[in-house]
Amino acid sequence: MKSQKMNLLVSLMIVTSLVAGCTQMSKPSIDASSQVIITTLPTATIVSSPSQAPTLRPMGTPTLVPTLPVDEVEKKFLEVLSSNGSCRLPCLWGITPGEENYQEAQAILSPFTSISGTLAGFLPEGGVISPNYTEDDLKLSTIVDFNIETTTGNRIVSRVGFKARGFQGDDNFIYDSALFGERMRAYMLPTILSEHGIPAAVLISTDGGYERGKNVPGFYVVLLYPEMGIMAAYTTYRQLDGGNVRGCLANAHVEIHLAPSGQPDAFAETLAQTQWKNLWPDPQDSLNWKHVETATSLTLEEFYEVFRQPTEMCLETPLILWPTPDN
Repeated sequence: MKSQKMNLLVSLMIVTSLVAGCTQMSKPSIDASSQVIITTLPTATIVSSPSQAPTLRPMGTPTLVPTLPVDEVEKKFLEVLSSNGSCRLPCLWGITPGEENYQEAQAILSPFTSISGTLAGFLPEGGVISPNYTEDDLKLSTIVDFNIETTTGNRIVSRVGFKARGFQGDDNFIYDSALFGERMRAYMLPTILSEHGIPAAVLISTDGGYERGKNVPGFYVVLLYPEMGIMAAYTTYRQLDGGNVRGCLANAHVEIHLAPSGQPDAFAETLAQTQWKNLWPDPQDSLNWKHVETATSLTLEEFYEVFRQPTEMCLETPLILWPTPDN
């Protein structure tokens, strides 16, 4: 029992890294210090094209006994996904950083442990669940985790994380599943933009290597709303079209990190615990990350106008702007 508790504690301490780590094979490293000088404005085209997604095998120990039949829990899971628990970010499923306490967060998440993978449980520092749902040939894999403020006695939730990915076949990532996009509509790019407005920054990352196929992640778009306590990241595969790299976001995988609204310092502290730690509070163009205005011909406002409505259009960025992987 002691070793099980230790395994779960380790899982909770690294859950944010683990959430992101399964897709890191081809993800560019995040480096906000390397400066890139752009002498001409790159062109970007918005074109129609597809998108694709893997499975999660994390660590952890289930600690709660389910009280509802699995089919009822799955139904509730889909209902919560469709409405985000009838609340708006930075509230996730009824858990708002800076408002709900540990017991309230645990009560909301506990019912889903029966459809979670092995990454599910609760310790004094926080909790994590990983509900999975299979529909047709799509496996929808999610992770929700939270931490509490440990320096005070009120045990208020200090941060919430969410990640959703789609798999098909032999645990292959799928980024062009319309069913995934439909199930995840509450968290997709058009919903975030239409509900929260123009972000403080939109950053893009990809690389200049060869095309690696639809099951390999390689195109990333991050939205930053520090005053609202919201970061949303979208991952899809990269396509080559002449001298451009294309990423289609309609059914991209999504990762969200939430902090108390109105506390930009807390937002920065939250991101500092994730793979996105160098993107805020000083999101400069670097070797691996560039503002949408630098990577494309779109302004921040134009990006917002294009993608705040559901669209099959894609982003393109010049190949020459991006580093070429060693292998």
